[in-house]
Amino acid sequence: MASFPIPELKKYLPTLQVCYGFDTIEIAEELTACLKPFVDERKLYEFVDRQRAVGRGISFLWEYALLTYKDFEICTDEDFGNQKVLIHKLCNQYIQDENRLHEAKFILVFMAAIFNRNIIGAHDDDIISRWRKSWNIMHPDLLSLFIALSQPKHEHDTSMRIGFKGDTLHTLANKDEWFSNFLNNNFIKPILGDITVEEAEEELKAYSDDKGRRPRNPYLNYIINGTYNYIARFIMSDEGKVTVEQCRFLLEYLKIIGQVKKNDPLNDLNTLQSTVRSFLAYRHTPIDWHIKETKFSLLG
Repeated sequence: MASFPIPELKKYLPTLQVCYGFDTIEIAEELTACLKPFVDERKLYEFVDRQRAVGRGISFLWEYALLTYKDFEICTDEDFGNQKVLIHKLCNQYIQDENRLHEAKFILVFMAAIFNRNIIGAHDDDIISRWRKSWNIMHPDLLSLFIALSQPKHEHDTSMRIGFKGDTLHTLANKDEWFSNFLNNNFIKPILGDITVEEAEEELKAYSDDKGRRPRNPYLNYIINGTYNYIARFIMSDEGKVTVEQCRFLLEYLKIIGQVKKNDPLNDLNTLQSTVRSFLAYRHTPIDWHIKETKFSLLG
């Protein structure tokens, strides 16, 4: 277990949100656990249900938890204590300013705990994990539906044909576009938001393995992108260039948290530097995808 004080989390949450696209939904269970000694859980959830009914949503629970001064614990493996020591040593080598040093130690250890928890599968069965798995399956389907329904041939009262696997296709009259509107208003627009056909087509390409656009390890890409965003705040460069020094720190961090092994292609500064550059240049970075996932999960 790794323990973190809630007041420090509140202090650094804006930085976590900017650099990692981080949201308190990612530590929902840990924050909720902080409330149990003080509040009757049944009554608390009844109150949250009332808040949801008036449009506040389940995020209110975590806002409430952030008002406490408790520490909260993140489930990690037995090696995490050693990782924390090594992260502190790494920060000491690169950062001189005491305030920046304290911040870096908290943020990099905190995110290492999140990565560790997610990778060891501590929350595989929780609702957040299920939401995210659903996103990766549903999102391309919704993009395809949006593109299809946006074609000029779908004029007023155009019939639609649907089927399931090998079942016979069923024709829907779609009178006054009732089914098209049902899909758009209840599923497509609330999740995809305001998006153009061109944007949808570009996003859909990212899910195509045969074109090499969909990363084989999207979570590792998220770790690399988010951590670089933070490192660039204290190892700065001219004109926002990705420097060798930044990537040297990033590579050591990735090794410490077990994300890069000795024989991995990324265990090379030039390769890592090129990877980071490609993330920053691409329209939808791994952080963008992560924010979209979190946005979708909040709809639940």
